[in-house]
Amino acid sequence: MIDKDGIQRPDKPDENVLTIKNEKRKVKFDENYSFRPRNIFFRMWAAFFRGLAICIFNPFMRMKYHFKTYGGEHKKKLKGKPFIMTCNHVHMFDDLTIGTNVFAWRKIYYTTLDRNIKRPMIGFFLRSLGGIPIPVHSISGMKKFNEDISYLLQKGKPVLYNPEGALWPYYREIRPFKRGAFAMAVKNDVPVLPMVVTFKRKKKRNGKFRYYIFYTICEPVYVDKSLSDEKSQSEKMMHQVHDITVKTAKEFYESQDCGFDD
Repeated sequence: MIDKDGIQRPDKPDENVLTIKNEKRKVKFDENYSFRPRNIFFRMWAAFFRGLAICIFNPFMRMKYHFKTYGGEHKKKLKGKPFIMTCNHVHMFDDLTIGTNVFAWRKIYYTTLDRNIKRPMIGFFLRSLGGIPIPVHSISGMKKFNEDISYLLQKGKPVLYNPEGALWPYYREIRPFKRGAFAMAVKNDVPVLPMVVTFKRKKKRNGKFRYYIFYTICEPVYVDKSLSDEKSQSEKMMHQVHDITVKTAKEFYESQDCGFDD
């Protein structure tokens, strides 16, 4: 399909655009894999590396993309509390930006493709910054994955999901959501904090575009306990968060001159 900006996109909304190469690390994401790192030496390294990333990545995003955040008052409502975050997946660094810029002083864990973790060095660095691989090819691994996510939430840690399921760079529409993040929110009785990534762009002399990135933090969505079963509760949360995300993105692009043709 061709989107409204003239960019070729996959026909399936959860199909990845970018090709992941060099999956050379031999890792089995099964019931024996530690989705939440327990090794004390790795955790010490991760704390150091995250601090380093904040010092380097934060100014990089601000200088290159003029990165800004709106809605900080909603983040404060969940200070010190566990929650699940959702975000449209439209930039290579969106999850890392949330972990090192938006929540610079609070450790964020985020789910990522297991294939990313299999990449030499990159996979290690992603793990160091809180990346948790989604074991899509292992039933036992998925059970362990859910158990470790629940443990992190019980310990008051926020966890970030990309419910669209795939990265589409600079895509301005909001794709359908998958229910996994919301099922975990219901199971662990935690709210969902929706976040929305939007863009402005400016045409350069060579005909390419320079993009400016904005993050909007929205009002938290809580589990509706008046519904009788977890499936109904998670589906309602999913639709609520999707509607909020769509509305926020639409209002941003309609209210400002973002450099697009519409």
